[in-house]
Amino acid sequence: MPRAFDITATTSSVQLDASGRGEVSFTISNKLGTGVTVRATVEPAGNTRAEWLTFADGMERTLSPDGTAVIPVRISAPAGTPPGSYSFNLVAASISNPDEHYDRGPAVAFTVREAAAPVKKPFPWWLVALAAGGLLIVGVVVAILSSRGGGEGPGLGVACAKKEPRCGKDLTCGAGNVCIGTAGFKGCASGEQCATGRCEVDTCQERVALMDKCDSPDDCQEPLACHEAACRGLAGFTGCEKPEQCVTGRCEAGACKEQVSLGDTCDSNDDCRSPLTCFQGFCLIPMGEKCTHPSQCVTGDCNGTCTRGVVLCPRCPLGTVCVEGQCVRPAIIRDHRLLQEMQLEPRRTIPTP
Repeated sequence: MPRAFDITATTSSVQLDASGRGEVSFTISNKLGTGVTVRATVEPAGNTRAEWLTFADGMERTLSPDGTAVIPVRISAPAGTPPGSYSFNLVAASISNPDEHYDRGPAVAFTVREAAAPVKKPFPWWLVALAAGGLLIVGVVVAILSSRGGGEGPGLGVACAKKEPRCGKDLTCGAGNVCIGTAGFKGCASGEQCATGRCEVDTCQERVALMDKCDSPDDCQEPLACHEAACRGLAGFTGCEKPEQCVTGRCEAGACKEQVSLGDTCDSNDDCRSPLTCFQGFCLIPMGEKCTHPSQCVTGDCNGTCTRGVVLCPRCPLGTVCVEGQCVRPAIIRDHRLLQEMQLEPRRTIPTP
């Protein structure tokens, strides 16, 4: 089976800093021949923990038929991690068909080093007196807070408390029992730190609805995708009313559908992939475009390109096409080499919002 995606990494080995942090970027290249939205996930190996690996700029990207995207992954090994070598892989999968369209990238390794032994310093006895005074102040503060009914909960990225408040102000307990931001929380760095999945200008924000403006895949409500600066439905999305509400440019019976190719049946031009056109109920090649057989052309005549023949058909009944001057039920020749050369891709007539 041909590869769906090519995945490369900027390095095969990441050098962590003294605090156990590092970053590596992966490049995902689309090999499907059609536009697709992909979601990246990490696959830890050995003793590597998934929570050490986060996506700095989100997990999803929308790719053109031959497009590429860069997805950085941050590594953060917590204090106390046993020294040794660790590794992980990046997996990219199509959101619309993850079981068939996916690929795994190369392994990236990183080493957790043993923490340097602390340097002993003379004990500062003068601090003992200062600490005694500090304890008195702390006792007063605790008494005041207790009289007010309790303090703040755990902060962003910290494990949720077992009792209320489980997390601090504007935070909630998210997946993995970790505190994440609610809408309006300030201080996020990525969508994974927000319950909404969207972080804009360091603030957790609600995701936007169909046809609202967007800048990245994290901006849109699921299962919408950010396409040409607006949130639009992927193939399979239900709730569309117009073709421009779908990434594919095709809305049928309230659902976004994939566009069809040469020789497939159609109801309108929006059903066919560019540059094909819907003619007599079939997606065919318009006049002037390259062809290899008369049955592929709306004119019924092929001379290297679709041309208007000398002998023209009368108006053919729906479901038949004109081939070399005769109305016939089509046996349309699908030349896969021609389709590949034409690089058929979804129509791009969606207006910019």
